[in-house]
Amino acid sequence: MTVIEQEAFRNVLELHKVCRHFGIVPGVRALVDVDLQLEPGEYLAITGPSGAGKSTLLHVIGCLDRPTSGSYFFEGVDTAKLSDRQRAGLRSRRIGFVFQSFHLLPHRSVLENVMLAEVYRGQSSQGRRERALAAIERVGLSHRTDFLPTKLSGGEKQRVAIARALVGSPSLLLCDEPTGNLDSKSSASILDLFDVLNQQGLTLVIVTHDENVAKRASRRVHIIDGRLEAWKVGRMEDGHTDEQTTPTAPPQSSNLPAIRPSGLTIRDLFDEAIAGMFVRPGRTMLTMLGIIIGLTALVATLGLSRTASNRIISQFDELAATEIVVTAKSGPSGVDPKVIPWDAPTRLRRLNGVVAAGTLSEVDIGDALVSASPVKDPQSQTAFKLAVQAASPGLFTAVRADLATGRLLDWGHSNRMDRVAVLGPGAALRLGIVGVEQLPAIAIGDNVYLVIGILRDVGRQPDLLGSVIIPEGTARRDFGLTGPGSVVVETQIGATSLIVQQIPMALRPDNPLLLKLAYPPEPKRVRDAVQSDLNILFLMLGGLSLVVGAIGIGNITLV
Repeated sequence: MTVIEQEAFRNVLELHKVCRHFGIVPGVRALVDVDLQLEPGEYLAITGPSGAGKSTLLHVIGCLDRPTSGSYFFEGVDTAKLSDRQRAGLRSRRIGFVFQSFHLLPHRSVLENVMLAEVYRGQSSQGRRERALAAIERVGLSHRTDFLPTKLSGGEKQRVAIARALVGSPSLLLCDEPTGNLDSKSSASILDLFDVLNQQGLTLVIVTHDENVAKRASRRVHIIDGRLEAWKVGRMEDGHTDEQTTPTAPPQSSNLPAIRPSGLTIRDLFDEAIAGMFVRPGRTMLTMLGIIIGLTALVATLGLSRTASNRIISQFDELAATEIVVTAKSGPSGVDPKVIPWDAPTRLRRLNGVVAAGTLSEVDIGDALVSASPVKDPQSQTAFKLAVQAASPGLFTAVRADLATGRLLDWGHSNRMDRVAVLGPGAALRLGIVGVEQLPAIAIGDNVYLVIGILRDVGRQPDLLGSVIIPEGTARRDFGLTGPGSVVVETQIGATSLIVQQIPMALRPDNPLLLKLAYPPEPKRVRDAVQSDLNILFLMLGGLSLVVGAIGIGNITLV
């Protein structure tokens, strides 16, 4: 006899001394020594009061739960030896479930709901539609194939659930109160369908409270306090009837076919993801919008945090700054170039807390150009409109100048009115001068100046990087400079506010109001600015959080 022929004579299920206990002390004995055999084609009803163990027994039969003790064979397979994935495979391929609630996806058609049964058991998609249509026709709903569950009656929804359970051609159909949510007419229709399915050879097990449902079964067992008892027509016997289930020896489970685990294929997973996106476009759009806004909020948070950090650092940099710039105030006739005295640096260095001071003046050279004969290419004449600045020697310390090559201007250059110049790195680059070893010279208009130094960088007054810097005395003679344009002062940390109060009297005791001073803010102003930046940051983050939360609420409640 072949294995297939042996399967035909094997019981669909056999339970031997099955117990199921919950908890430890005192514990609940939900099933006690249950013996049950079910042959192919039987129609069994399980009845009993609430809490008697009907649902627990159904879960054990359906491989949704494992017995605490005893053995359970399904079509000769010892379910105790199966892994969880194998039990899921057995459950999805050989057992159909019908529940009191229909569990249909409301936004998928009848056909799609039935096809889902094969999707989740990992079965090939080839012929899936045809098998689903055959199951729908089997329950008499061919005319409702493309309908949504929301357009169906309760009885029709239960028929769809039955078709979904039948599409895999299961060996056993388990029904848990299948008519509990139906009216009497729909209930009768579903029970008639069960009769037809049983006549076609399908094995059924129905758990019910309804006497009319139980009477339809060809066999009935009753469960009380976890103990299973047979039911004789019209009344329950105390376990000694000719229909009492009789324990038999467990079947041999050798040479049985392997149980294949269930699961979604990659293609089905992708298809379901795409279908889910388009079946509810409103929710999909809100979800995508929420994701986009969430990512945007993350990026914005990082950006805002970095911006706020930079702002806070800059505010404290201002607090730690030690630079004061003194200029003349503009009057009705403009700026008086003689407001600041020539000896301003000498006066200011006498103040306690002043590190360095130097004058800086923009020289008006009119339409004159600055030109040079590059050492590297003497044939290439260059002429540019460059800024020319006049400086006293103390300026280079005050602006934290870094010399790349050569030397800086000194008081001798200014006093002798020497025609010498120091170039900023930008100006040197444009003029093609890279060093002073070969004594390069530049022309400012008709005057020739010897380049004695090239700067690498400055910590303050960045305009100097692209300028030609000449001695203050030379600018007075060659270009008629009448007075310093500004004074740059370097102070010790913490001394700025005090020196700011002393400078006007030191330079113009006759009229201190003629001077304008630019200096770092007071600590309180810095603190207020930092607080303002932080308030704006948290306000924006709060706003983004509210938007993301609103999207999430809309996604859950509005669609």
